[in-house]
Amino acid sequence: MPERSDISPRHLAVGAAIIFAGIAASLAVAAWLVKPAAIGEPPPGARLQTAPQNDIAAFRREKEARLESTGRVDETHVHIPIEQAMRLWAREHRK
Repeated sequence: MPERSDISPRHLAVGAAIIFAGIAASLAVAAWLVKPAAIGEPPPGARLQTAPQNDIAAFRREKEARLESTGRVDETHVHIPIEQAMRLWAREHRK
């Protein structure tokens, strides 16, 4: 007599159907909650850049100038160029 299996194909199919239905329901709820913006239209209140290449170049120049300069941050702190800070740190930790 052949050995009887503990897994019934009918129960396996029901379990798979329940899992599939749960996934489908969760995707449907997510699609309903997250309504994507129409393609080609910016979100309300968005400011579009007219020349992003110029903007990023100006941003990088500003950040480079800040990294290479010295100045006061507040009453007790100043900023110095990275190279100078590394030399000071190395000199201090050589001892």
